[in-house]
Amino acid sequence: MNEIINLLLEGISKDYKLATTMQEQLERLLKEGIAILENGFYHLAPRFGVAKIYLSKKGRGIAKFQIPFGKKELYLPDKLSLNHAKNGDIALVKSFRKSPNMGRVIYILQKNKRSVLCVLEQYGLEFLGIGLQNEVAYKLKASSKSLRALPKDVVLKINPDNGEILEVLGRLQDPNIDETISLALYGKNEKFSFNAELEAKKFGDKLRLKNYEERVNLSHLPFCVIDPKDAKDHDDAIFYDTLNSTLYVAIADVSHYVTPNSYLDQEAQKRGFSIYFPHKSIPMLPRSLSENLCSLKENHLRLAMVWKIRLHRRTKAVLEAEIFEAIIKVKQKLTYDEVDELFEKGISKIIKPTSQKMLKDLKDVILKLREKRLKVGYDFLNHEYRLLLNTHQKISGILQEKQTLSHNLIEECMLLANIQSALLLSKKNTKNDKDLKLGIYRIHPKPRLDNIKELFYELQLLGLVKNHKIPKNLEEFHKNIQEVQKKAKRLKIQEQVDKLIIKSMSQASYAAHNVGHFGLGFTEYSHFTSPIRRYSDLILHRLIKEKIKIVEDYGSKGALLLLCENLNHLEQEASKVELDFKDRKFARYLNEHIGTTYEGIITNENTPQLITLTNYPVVGARVTCLKGEGVKYQKARVEILEVNIATTRVYGRIVELFNEEAMGLKNKQYAQNYFKEKKERLAKKKEARAQNEANRIKKSKQKALQAQKAPKRKAKRKRQKANKKAMETKKS
Repeated sequence: MNEIINLLLEGISKDYKLATTMQEQLERLLKEGIAILENGFYHLAPRFGVAKIYLSKKGRGIAKFQIPFGKKELYLPDKLSLNHAKNGDIALVKSFRKSPNMGRVIYILQKNKRSVLCVLEQYGLEFLGIGLQNEVAYKLKASSKSLRALPKDVVLKINPDNGEILEVLGRLQDPNIDETISLALYGKNEKFSFNAELEAKKFGDKLRLKNYEERVNLSHLPFCVIDPKDAKDHDDAIFYDTLNSTLYVAIADVSHYVTPNSYLDQEAQKRGFSIYFPHKSIPMLPRSLSENLCSLKENHLRLAMVWKIRLHRRTKAVLEAEIFEAIIKVKQKLTYDEVDELFEKGISKIIKPTSQKMLKDLKDVILKLREKRLKVGYDFLNHEYRLLLNTHQKISGILQEKQTLSHNLIEECMLLANIQSALLLSKKNTKNDKDLKLGIYRIHPKPRLDNIKELFYELQLLGLVKNHKIPKNLEEFHKNIQEVQKKAKRLKIQEQVDKLIIKSMSQASYAAHNVGHFGLGFTEYSHFTSPIRRYSDLILHRLIKEKIKIVEDYGSKGALLLLCENLNHLEQEASKVELDFKDRKFARYLNEHIGTTYEGIITNENTPQLITLTNYPVVGARVTCLKGEGVKYQKARVEILEVNIATTRVYGRIVELFNEEAMGLKNKQYAQNYFKEKKERLAKKKEARAQNEANRIKKSKQKALQAQKAPKRKAKRKRQKANKKAMETKKS
């Protein structure tokens, strides 16, 4: 059923011959009114869509639509409407005709494999599993004798429906278990299937030129790779031909090895993204590919997809761009620090003379490209921190990773390749080209009006804008934001102000239809340059090969709709895994520093308040304070009171608030006005919430009273009807 629904999402031509089983399924869907024939194509009928099911603690459901609904979600009011769907299931749902915001599950397309992590605890004579995420107590399907033999802080993976123990992960007190927990919480696994590993090893570890004579041989060009010092999966390499003003961006040709529906493809699609911990990575592809045969290693022949982009000598506008399959050999692997040293000193003992000249020439090109891009796009200051762990898997330090000129150089080269890929994808081969109207784009919709209003109100309170009048158009918005960023930089609050701006914007995501990328200022944009670590890029490589006729047909484009939604979900999960691991390390560190005070910034002003620490080495650690008078972005000092390592929650109390120093504001008047206004607004919000709650209780009481009176009214009407009938009988 899943496959036929996928095809219906895009549309099936009535002349297309389906397999017997699928034809039977289609006829059944037509009979049930789920599918319709329209303009020669079979589609899902109106009011039907594919959604992911989420259940509340009370058992009510929310269906969050993937496609093709205009609505974002439907409310599933009861067990009947859920139709046995569980949390995380993918289902075909239908909205009610009279109540379009409500609906019911028609078919479950994909069951969610359910498991929960819990820590074993003893309560009297009973052993229970306490959920790591929800702290719910689960009865365990095991004898007291076997449970008593386990350590009291052991972490278990169980089936929440029946309490069956699926796996014993280890002891909570052991810091080495953090990685296992973070992966298991979101259903991730470091190990690859036997078939995927076997498939990867069949390719060997060396390339022979004679086997790829149809490819363009660029092994003579001095390509170089620029990556972090500890990187092992090198997706991209660059070369700039100064004489012809031509940039070559070579990207690992992963799609040559990972073909559709292969074991490697199934594994990559399930993972979606590589996951990066401070001490290691969990790759999307087996290491024999991701760190060897696909990786653009120094002095090794490698298969690549190469964008050859000719630029205007003066304006640096793209004059001509073509993509082709090639063989390259990276002549030198460099780090960002080594390239930055070259740019600062003008000479390097490590970098080869030919590469030095090439990089210097490319730097001048990139600076002009970046300047041009920022006239329509945005640039935000966002410091990233990487934890340093010792041999015992505990925090030993923290490293701030700054965005430097070498990072900008690679970023601009990759942006050029990504733009050209999106342009090629959206280009029609003929006037009647319908097959490729769907693709895989990285989109970023423009911000919502209410978010812009809130942003400019905050900026006015900070004294960064004279009034919070909403910009008339996007050009004016861009101009205003750039002026705000300049002022914020002078006041040394650029990072905090940039976070405000980012929060007002929509979330970037993958989509089968292009709507442009607002943040970067591009009308077409996609992800092409990281196929080793992102499945989205691998799919784009396949679509481009189909577009330029290297392969005949990639497959059903209807599947791209579901694929994009699934990638968005997997991207969020990968981020959550990385964040959970960080939180576990912070929790262990702070558990050893109970009673210590740290400085931080209030990032959630509602009760309980959330404070993000700014002290070394726990920059970014979050502390929950049950009581607090502070407001958002106010600087505070907190004392650590309690830590729950299982849930990673850290509890503290605010011991001091700073007004003038908040957000680094030097102007005391600005700070005082800002926090005064914020406190007033916060008080109004609390008052409004209390009033809404009072109204809700009042309405529920009225409904309950009406429900109580309903039988009496019904009985009264019944008596009146009977009396009337008796009178009529008497008269007759």
